[in-house]
Amino acid sequence: MKNKEHSRQVRDTVVKKFKAGFGYKKISQALNIPISTVQAIILKWKEYQTTANLPRPGRPAKLSAHTRRRLIRDAAKRPMITLDELQRSTAEVGDSVHRTTISRILHKSGLYGRVARRKPFLKDIHKSVI
Repeated sequence: MKNKEHSRQVRDTVVKKFKAGFGYKKISQALNIPISTVQAIILKWKEYQTTANLPRPGRPAKLSAHTRRRLIRDAAKRPMITLDELQRSTAEVGDSVHRTTISRILHKSGLYGRVARRKPFLKDIHKSVI
């Protein structure tokens, strides 16, 4: 899993050294980065002729991580809160999203809507049967 992107200068340096005839191992030792990273940078350069960051696949997330955590915290703190109220609170922050988006976020975190079970009115004679 990729967890860090190297700067444009480092990637350009890797390509320069490769063009100069250095091997993967020498480049790796000179710049103190893993050999697999050097290979990946050079493969990308060979295919696309660039060292720039290319756009990633998929649509960017509508809500930020901060807003998502806030939604989950509000829903967990007040179980009877409605999706409309949560939608209004996110709109106040500046992120206007649909109710189903909020519902999907809550479902992913394990929070689901429940309806309380209806209980008949019990009288004293019902309670003293046992």
